[in-house]
Formats: sequence, C-alpha cells, structure tokens
Amino acid sequence: MRSVESLITDQHYKKLTWGVILIPVSIIFYMLQSVRNFLYKIKVLNVKKIDIPVVIVGNITVGGTGKTPFIIELANRLIQKKIKVGIVSRGYKSEYSNPREVSISSFYRDVGDEPLLIKTKVNCPVFVGKNRFLTANHLIKRYPETNIILSDDGLQHYSLFRDYEFILVDGLRYFGNEMMLPAGPLREPLSRLKKADAIIVNDDNGRLTIPKAKLIKSYCDDKLTSISGKKHINFSSINNKGLVAITAIANPNKFFRTLKLKNLNFTQVVFDDHYNFRQSDFDAYEDMHIIMTEKDAIKCAHIKHSNIWVASISLNIEDDLINNMLIKVGLN
Repeated sequence: MRSVESLITDQHYKKLTWGVILIPVSIIFYMLQSVRNFLYKIKVLNVKKIDIPVVIVGNITVGGTGKTPFIIELANRLIQKKIKVGIVSRGYKSEYSNPREVSISSFYRDVGDEPLLIKTKVNCPVFVGKNRFLTANHLIKRYPETNIILSDDGLQHYSLFRDYEFILVDGLRYFGNEMMLPAGPLREPLSRLKKADAIIVNDDNGRLTIPKAKLIKSYCDDKLTSISGKKHINFSSINNKGLVAITAIANPNKFFRTLKLKNLNFTQVVFDDHYNFRQSDFDAYEDMHIIMTEKDAIKCAHIKHSNIWVASISLNIEDDLINNMLIKVGLN
C-alpha cells in the first residue's frame, strides 16, 4: 500500500488536480525559500567552500529524474580519465547523521540504498552524512588524493559552495503542474534552471522542450542478472506468463515503460520510494518471475525467492558534456 505522500506526488504530475487547494501553502513555502536564498546572497548565512571542485547533480522537482544512474556514469567516465573522484550523499533514510564511509558490505539502512548502489557500481570513496560540507571534508581527509567531489543531490543545500551544477529533468513528466510544493512537484521555481551550468533532460522519447538543455537517453542492458549476481539470462528467455515487476522507486512508470519496450507483459507492483522490502511482500509471487531495479535489489539480499531478476539501467553521457564541466572546474 502506498503512502499519502506518494499519492500526492502522483497528483503533482497531472494538469488538473485537487492540489490547487494547497496553493496558499505553496506561496508561503516559496516566500520562506526566497528569504533563505536572500540570506545566503547577502552572506548572513555562510556558504562554505572546500579545497577541491564540487559538482552538484540535482533536480528542482520531487520524484525520480535519474540522478543515481547519471552520477554513476559520470563518476566512471571521470575515473577513466584518471581523475580521483569522491562522492557524497545525504543517504536518504540512513540511520546515521554524522559523516560515514560507505563500503560494499554496508547495510543499506545504515547508509541509504542509493549510496550503497553507487558504491557497488563505482570504484571510488563514497561518504554519506546530513551536512554535506562536513561529509566532503571527512572524505578528503581520509582520501587526500581526491581532486573532485560529486554530490548526489544537494542542489538546495546552498551552504556548500559548488563549482558546477547539473540539473536533471525527467523528460516524460517534466515539471508536472509547474506549481511549488506542496501544490506541485517543484522544490524551486522554474527560473532556477537559468542558474544551472547544464540542464540534462533524461528522456527516451527524443523530445526536448527546454532551451539549451542537453538530451541523454537511458537504456536497459539486454541481460538480466539474478539477485545473487551469479546467473544471467536474456529478456527473451523470460516467459511473459507469470511475470511481475516489483519496484520501490520515485518514478516507477519510467521503469515499467523500459520493460514494455522489451515487449514484456507483466503485472505491476509499486511500493513507496525507498521502501524496505520484507519477505511477505514476495510470498504471493513464489511461482512467478520477478523483475526489479538495481536500487530495489540492493535491499533484497535477505529475500528468499528463486526467480528474482535485476534489470540494469544506464545512461549515455556525451564527451562534450563532461569536457565542458572539466574546463569550468579547472581539471582539463
């Protein structure tokens, strides 16, 4: 069963919703945010700078835009260029607020599902913590050879100085009803896009409606991997009869659309974003094939089921996009 928060978020991406009754609250939210931003501008609130470049990968909406696969691809491409990368994240629903290093053996409830997934996909230091400035400094202190910090999300954390900003946009939903929270999905007004160094539209439809934005496409690997990581099968090997896609991500429809492009017929089961799976969630599908995302699978090591398969979603980032960022931060 999905939470009230998730149902409200779904309404944000419909043109006509009952969310209009929340517009007065959205106006208050916008005013408070404007005051906060002004205090940073006049230096009443401090912006802290670390000794190496900081690159923010964030968004101005609630709901998934593909930040995690983007930062994974970006980090791996930088590592290929012999750049020493460090990644910091809040670690959503992490049980710790102080800076903490993520390892392959970390428990997802301790560090968050997305940082743990990033660590399994990228060979670089990954740290989580509520205060991104302190977290970045802890990373640099332990790994002084690091010469760039990538911040997973954190666009609205203005206390940390940033040298470059990527703002990601979901090209299938864009900005929904274009209203501020809680009436709409916007964390910040659309005018915020003008301040970004690069706007990335994650869209596999090939549409591009934002001036100066760059289009990237997501793609799904042809092979599915067992949850143990020991077996691999092709999508074509799965019998469409008795197939269920289970997910607990912010934008499940994007995942389902990817599977439909593989000509699969399946039952859709949706849980709240970052949901902690239990064995009982899978008991009804014992005789079925289950497909899920890597982010979901990272939380299912304890699940006993013989037919859970993991779909790997990746992004293709153009070289020019990375090179322009490196020039701006002084690493090219």
